[in-house]
Amino acid sequence: MFSKILSSGQPQLLKKALDVYQKQHEAISKNVANASNDNYKRINTDFTSELQQVQTSNAQLKTTNPKHISSNDNSNSLLNEKKEGNTVDITREMGLLAENQIKYEFATRALSRMYKGISNSITGKTR
Repeated sequence: MFSKILSSGQPQLLKKALDVYQKQHEAISKNVANASNDNYKRINTDFTSELQQVQTSNAQLKTTNPKHISSNDNSNSLLNEKKEGNTVDITREMGLLAENQIKYEFATRALSRMYKGISNSITGKTR
């Protein structure tokens, strides 16, 4: 029964989100580390297509209000890399790194709360 809960859409989506955010962190870190290198091409850090695959294959996001979560958010569309010279903007990369960290922490907390709820259900403890 619990294996069915753990393999359902939301836990899988959160686990995949953590993987994607880790990849984004690594890519952004490489961009920051190579910001002063001549002719370095920034690594594209838009991995939203991977999350969309998991979201469409495993689960639909459930909301109580259509304004809560936008699954069609294309806010990362500006992350395409430029073609010549050093293409890293350190200020932008640091902003992306901070945003990615916030997303990672959110997914971690959501997954932790879900597991804690399952644990509380098993043990019958509320605190």
